[in-house]
Amino acid sequence: MHDDELFLSEEEVVDYIAEFKKDSYHTYGYEQEEFGICPYITFYIYHQDNEVEEIANKIINIYENFENKIIDKPFKRRYRDTGVWKNSNKWKPSHKELINEMHQSFKRYPVYFIAATTGNSPNQSARWVFCAQFSDNNNSRYTTLKLSFGEKWYREHKSKWYQFVQHCLIKLNPIQAYSGYEIGNSTNFNIVSPEFETAERIFSDYFYGLDIDHPNMNHSHDDLEGFIYRPSLAAGLRTPTWCFLLSPYWLDKLGLSEEQIRLKLDDPRIEISKLLDATDPEKFSLWIQLGELSLYPVEEGIPDLLVRANDLIKPIRCNDLKLTTLDAWDDDPNPRFDIESSPQWIARFDEDSSWPEGKRVNKVSNLSLEEEKLKVKGGEPCPQTGYWQTPARPDLRQYFEEGDILPIFSELDWGEVYWYWGGEK
Repeated sequence: MHDDELFLSEEEVVDYIAEFKKDSYHTYGYEQEEFGICPYITFYIYHQDNEVEEIANKIINIYENFENKIIDKPFKRRYRDTGVWKNSNKWKPSHKELINEMHQSFKRYPVYFIAATTGNSPNQSARWVFCAQFSDNNNSRYTTLKLSFGEKWYREHKSKWYQFVQHCLIKLNPIQAYSGYEIGNSTNFNIVSPEFETAERIFSDYFYGLDIDHPNMNHSHDDLEGFIYRPSLAAGLRTPTWCFLLSPYWLDKLGLSEEQIRLKLDDPRIEISKLLDATDPEKFSLWIQLGELSLYPVEEGIPDLLVRANDLIKPIRCNDLKLTTLDAWDDDPNPRFDIESSPQWIARFDEDSSWPEGKRVNKVSNLSLEEEKLKVKGGEPCPQTGYWQTPARPDLRQYFEEGDILPIFSELDWGEVYWYWGGEK
């Protein structure tokens, strides 16, 4: 992408969405660098220096299980610590070789990577990706495991995938974990390409369920100097878009009991799994699944399940999370997340949010944000002649003259009643 080049026109965006609806494996972009919207899962793992080999053994076991029992398409490329992506058929190191390579790498670098992709190029969004980033902890970062998985395969093998994820959660005991849709970047390591970050910003205006998960978010809360890096997940949780984890550390910060959390998320569409901590039988994590995997197109309204989850984690939410790995250059015509838009995206499910500007629709009232600004509490004078409606009586669309007192429906067990402008006709 050149300095003055527009990466995606509005027509290209609309065309991509149309093609994606037909085929969820659809990708688009420069040759060998195509992006796509992919489901993913990431585990952020906190450990001590002397535990890195134990964690590595567990992750390599998951790697072998993922390749041999889950993916429906063979890996084409594997990453070697020399910085080269090798042909998968010509280079497939053993478990022991990977452990030895990790220890050798730590003599030179604070991180070690294991990665594989079914893509033709590591610069593409691929159907299946395995990417582990091991930290020796001297650089105060979490070890991470990130997987991209096939959306069509998942729809046909949900039970098998859920069992695999539960196994990973129990084995790894992560401090945070997330799953949902993203612009597939699992092979990008510490730097996500400007084109992919542009796509993230553009499509976040179209889908509430599009998450942003970058490897540079993995700063640890346990810094050697006691420093908490605020623009990272060390400072809090990211707004959930599908599945997320509440670990003992963050449950303690949240200050709510398991029963209180279940009451706040009391909905038959939400599944909450309690995972006992193998290191301490009195501790546990909660793995929370918010209904079905969905992108939640903006035109369909604000998703109520994501609003509930946001309300729950808001006291421990990372409001300053950095959503880019590279800063935009001067006069870049392409949109990217910045210091203004990033916190707006994080808070997009807050009651006073306007994200995305000009497109936001209230699912209850089915009105745009601009129309919803004409909202009046029952018992107060009508400010404008026309038709009004209320969620307390969704079947009712009533005409009022300016100055009329809007009903409060005291006979209903609804609480405070608000009326929304419905138009002049």
